[in-house]
Amino acid sequence: MNESLAIGNWTLLSTTYLDSCIQYIIDYLKDAVEHLILFFIAYITLCIALYLSAVHWKHIGGCNLAPKRVLFVVAHPDDECMFFGPTIIKHTSRHDCQVYLLCLSKGNSDGLGSIRTKELWKSGAKLQIPDENIILINNTLLQDNPKVSWREDVIARIILTHIEELRIDTLITFDRHGVSRHKNHCSIFYAVAFLCLDSKIPSYCTVYTLESTNILRKYWLLLDIPLSYLLSSYRYILNWKERCQIIDAMRQHKSQLVWFRRLYLLVSRYTMINTLNQMNTIDLELDLEIDPD
Repeated sequence: MNESLAIGNWTLLSTTYLDSCIQYIIDYLKDAVEHLILFFIAYITLCIALYLSAVHWKHIGGCNLAPKRVLFVVAHPDDECMFFGPTIIKHTSRHDCQVYLLCLSKGNSDGLGSIRTKELWKSGAKLQIPDENIILINNTLLQDNPKVSWREDVIARIILTHIEELRIDTLITFDRHGVSRHKNHCSIFYAVAFLCLDSKIPSYCTVYTLESTNILRKYWLLLDIPLSYLLSSYRYILNWKERCQIIDAMRQHKSQLVWFRRLYLLVSRYTMINTLNQMNTIDLELDLEIDPD
């Protein structure tokens, strides 16, 4: 009898304790969710406030770079608007700046090189790059292939020639991750990096690289603005009209407008925000030491 009563009391105590634990967990989760919702609302409010400030007070959202002759070096037709659009538009809108675009391949991986060549010039027109300022390279050693690294000496020679011939004072290209880790993109960075390390870049030319972000930031669009302010010294933020200009430029690349690129245009930060890093020998030596490949 006493044993049965003890078991009953133990069962009651266990059930009560378990119910208390469950209720505590439920209350804790409710509080956590409420705090997350409040944080998310506050963060979105901050993003909107920063965006409106950047649009209305351009010195806040703009970059203090003021090149006279800037060269963008990309790997394939469509890179210019998929990745570099905000920076290109900010410079083409300046009357005292000549913008040049050097594309190192026809993008012929699917046999559409001739089509993509025409699309490049149509896109350039939407970005306000003069036809004569677009240079397309068709070299058998630089063929579009995401699995192949291009020869850095070939790239370096082409880039250096155009810097000198066009008297470029600012060069902008990919960083070592190439935004999408495409090997052709990364090869351009390493070619330019070795030019810098060998002191072959003319003293009048400064090199900047487009910052690659993690996948979460890459698809945050407007929500990446606070981090862009916090983590980057050089940034370009577009207003909505300018962003539509980039989307219009990408629409000229009709051969590339598959569903995932359409989705990319809707949510990618690179259609609204560019952040740049200045290339210098100290950082390069560290980068190449960490990632010798």
